[in-house]
Amino acid sequence: MVSLSSSTWGATPARVEDLPHLLELSLFQPGEPSLLYDDEGQAFAAIVPEYRVFVPLSTIPMHLRQAIIAAEDARFYQHGAIDLRGMARATIKNLMAVQVKEGGSTITQQLAKTLFLSHERTLGRKVRELELAREIERHYTKDQILEMYLNCIYFGHGAYGVEAAARTYFSKNVAELTLPEAALLAGLPRAPGRYSPLIDLKRARARRQYVLDRMLATRVLRKAQARAASRTPVSVNPLFRSRGMAPWFVDYVRQQLDARLGPVLVREGGLKIYTTLNSGMQRAAVSAIGRGIASLVRQKNARKPGGNAALEGALIALDARTGEIKAMVGGSDYGRSQFNRAVQARRQPGSAFKPFVYAAAFEQGLTPATLLDDSPIHFEIGIGGRSEVWAPENLDRQYRGPVTLRRALEESINVPTVRLIAQIGVDPVIDLTRRLGATSELRREYAIALGVSDMSLLELTSAYQGFADRGILAPPLAIRRVVGPGDVILEEQAAAPRQEVSEDVAFVLTSVLEGVVTRGTGKVAQRLGRPVAAKTGTTQDAEDLWFLGYTPSLAAGVWLGYDQHRSLGSHETAGKIAGPIWVDFMKQSLGNSPVEEFPQPPGVYQALVNRKTGQTTSTGDPEAFREYFIKGHEGPPLIPSASALSAINSALPQTREKVAPPQAPNQ
Repeated sequence: MVSLSSSTWGATPARVEDLPHLLELSLFQPGEPSLLYDDEGQAFAAIVPEYRVFVPLSTIPMHLRQAIIAAEDARFYQHGAIDLRGMARATIKNLMAVQVKEGGSTITQQLAKTLFLSHERTLGRKVRELELAREIERHYTKDQILEMYLNCIYFGHGAYGVEAAARTYFSKNVAELTLPEAALLAGLPRAPGRYSPLIDLKRARARRQYVLDRMLATRVLRKAQARAASRTPVSVNPLFRSRGMAPWFVDYVRQQLDARLGPVLVREGGLKIYTTLNSGMQRAAVSAIGRGIASLVRQKNARKPGGNAALEGALIALDARTGEIKAMVGGSDYGRSQFNRAVQARRQPGSAFKPFVYAAAFEQGLTPATLLDDSPIHFEIGIGGRSEVWAPENLDRQYRGPVTLRRALEESINVPTVRLIAQIGVDPVIDLTRRLGATSELRREYAIALGVSDMSLLELTSAYQGFADRGILAPPLAIRRVVGPGDVILEEQAAAPRQEVSEDVAFVLTSVLEGVVTRGTGKVAQRLGRPVAAKTGTTQDAEDLWFLGYTPSLAAGVWLGYDQHRSLGSHETAGKIAGPIWVDFMKQSLGNSPVEEFPQPPGVYQALVNRKTGQTTSTGDPEAFREYFIKGHEGPPLIPSASALSAINSALPQTREKVAPPQAPNQ
C-alpha cells in the first residue's frame, strides 16, 4: 500500500529537477474527513470542501478497478508512462470527429497532472506531465500507481477518490458497490459535471452504458453480465442531500471547533458534527435572499451602480425558544466572497435598534400609553473643547405634537425616541442591550437611540429572540454534539437560557412590535397571516436595510446593502426592500405549522385608552384602543420639560467625537 504526503494532494506545479524527491515523500494515510449533520441527522457537508477518504487497493472491488481501467486506460498494465497506440487511436478519432472526442492520457499521466501540475493547457505543462509520469512509473509498481490514482481522482460534488465517491453518490462503502454502480462511477472522471447522476440522469445512464461496452470490449465482462447491468435502473442515494447549501454556516462551525479541538482533528479526525441547521429552512433562506437580490437587480440594475460592487444580503434564523441557528446566509455568492455578513459584518442598525430603548423605558415604569413630545429639539454637544448642535429630525420632516410610546415606535418616529432616551438615560439602554447578548461597542450618546452603533445581524437577531421567548435569552447555538471515532462524545452542548428581561416587559414590547406590523412600517409582514412582531431599520441614505421579526417559534433577521457604504436608493426603505425577503423566508419555513399567539403573562392586563392621548376612555370613543399595561406601572405619563431635558443632557458625559446626526434616518 502506498499513501501520499499532505503536500501531494494539491496542484502545486513541480519542476523537472525536483523529480528525484518523489522517493522522499513521507508516507501517511490521510485522516477520515469530518462530516456535518443537520437537525434531523442527515449529512449535508464535509468540514472541508474536498471530501477524501483513503482506502487500500485491496478494499476496492475488482469490477470497479476494471471499469475505470476500461474507461480511462485499457492497456494500463501493458504500457509504460505513455501509450503510443492509445495516443494514435485518440488522434484518429478526434480528427474524424473534427473535435476532441477521446483523450490519450494514461492513468499515470492523469495521476501526475492531478498531484503535481496546474491545469493550464500549454506545451510546457504537457512536457512536465510526461516527465513526471516516467518518474512515477520508474519508482512505483502498477498496482501502487492505480491505488494512488483511485484515491485522488475527482468524481464531482467535492468527492475525491473512489471511497468518497461511493459515499457521496450511494451512501455506501466502496467495497459494497454493485457492478452497475461501479460502471456509473467509472464514467465520471472524464467530465464529472457533465455525467453526474445528481445533475443529469439520462446522460449518466448513457455514460454508464459506454463504460459497460468498454468492459465488454476488453473482455472483463461477459455479455450476460453487461446486459443485466444495462437493464438496472440508475439509482442514487446521495450522502449530502443538500451539499453546498450552507457554506457560511460550515465555516462558522469549523471556526468554533478549530478553536476548541484544533484544526487537524476537526479536518481529519473523522468526526460526526451534529449541528442545529434545518435543511428546509436553509434552502428557504438561500432562495429568499437569491430571489430578493435578483429582483432588486432587475428593477434597478443595482449590481453595478457606477462600479463593480455587488448588492449583498444576509439572513439569520433562530429557534425562538432555544437559540439554535436554523439558517444562515452570509452573502449573495459564496464563490465570489466568503466573508460572512451575517456574523462578521457590523453595520448601523438604524431604527432596528429602537426596541431596546422602548424596552428599557418599560423597565423603568413607562407604558405604551405614556406621552412623548414630537416637536423640534436640539442638543449642544461638547467636542474637543467646542460645542456642536445636534438637531435630530423625523424622516418626513413633520412633527405631530404629543404621541404615545406605542405610536412613536410603530411609526418609527425619531424625535420622540431621542426625547425618550434623554428621559430614561443612555446607560439603562446599553445595559439592556448587553443583557440581550450584544458584544459590539455601543456609543454612549443620545444618537444610539437612532441606531448609530455598529452591530452584527447575528447580535440583533439573537436579542430579538430574547423578546420572542418572554425575555429569556438563549445564546446562539450551532453545534449540538461532536462524536469522535468509536462513538466517543467529544463535546455536547445544549441551550443555556437566561431570564434577561422580565416576561411582562418582553410581552408589552412584543405587543407594540405587533403594532409595527398592523399599523406601522412593517405592514408587509401581514402577509404571513399569523401573529408576528417586527421592526424595520433604514439608515441614512438607505445604505443599510434591516428587517427583524419573530413569531413565538422562530426569530429571523435580514440585512441588505453593499460592502462599501453606498445608497440603495434615496427613497428606498427596509419595509419595501428587505421586508419581502423576510416574509418569503418565513412563509417557506413556517409553512402550515400551527398558528401561535404570544401568551399574555399574568402580570399584564388590558385597559381601554384613547389611541392619541393615552388616557383611559370608554367604548364609545372612536379612538378607543385596548392597551397592555404591567401591574404596578399604571402611573400617569410624564413629559419632560425643556429645562429638564437640558439638565439631563448636561448630566450626560460629553461625547469624545463628533457624531454626524442622521438627517433623514431610520424607519
